Amino acid sequence: MEKGLDAKFLTSEVTMYKILIVEDEVIAAEYLRMVLEKRGWSVVDVVDNGTDALEAIRKFSPHLVLMDIMIRGPKSGCEVAMEIRSISHCSIVFLTAYADEEMIGYAMEVEADGYIIKPYDEKEIVATLSLLSAKANRGSGLKVSKIIGGFYFNHETNLLYKDTEVVRVGPKALKLIQLLCNNKNGCVHYETLYAAMWNDEINLKKLQMVVYRVREVCGIDFIENINAVGYRIKLDHALEPLN
Repeated sequence: MEKGLDAKFLTSEVTMYKILIVEDEVIAAEYLRMVLEKRGWSVVDVVDNGTDALEAIRKFSPHLVLMDIMIRGPKSGCEVAMEIRSISHCSIVFLTAYADEEMIGYAMEVEADGYIIKPYDEKEIVATLSLLSAKANRGSGLKVSKIIGGFYFNHETNLLYKDTEVVRVGPKALKLIQLLCNNKNGCVHYETLYAAMWNDEINLKKLQMVVYRVREVCGIDFIENINAVGYRIKLDHALEPLN
């Protein structure tokens, strides 16, 4: 294995940011799911009442709950949020048609992380959740690798993005980009990359095809070939955060 490449990155998978939606309007709930999954976040469940919400918290241990104020059942979203606080340290963001002093008071009482006003605006949703997931990243030591051309690899979701859109490449391509970003200060040997991606006899043509596919989909060559040695990622050092 190449010196400087941490072995844990060859086998470990980063936990995806998990979100529970508690919303009793089906169309609104599906819109939220669509927006979140398009950005690479994981929606573990969509429920419309407090009982199912608490059950989902225990089952999935989400990082974030999007909680509608008005939900089905005898308890409001605010009351259910208070119960969630007794069993989970997840973030809570309220979904509401208006924000008055009473709403703000509820949010403060349960130490909510914010609220989103209806009708939903995609940019507001993404901005709010990006801040929360970035906060979770900092707390867990995870990071985002900024790549040239406006691309970035999110080590939380294990997905490649162009600006705010997920770039659809295959799992082998994502694994390759992850390995290169994890060793962003140097070149990774062909053999090291191949061993991490396949469990058979080395065939560099298979590795070259994955690299070719990334270049084809992205329309830019951010994977540099170091002749007879290996590959390295071309990062945008003007945007790459200091570690």
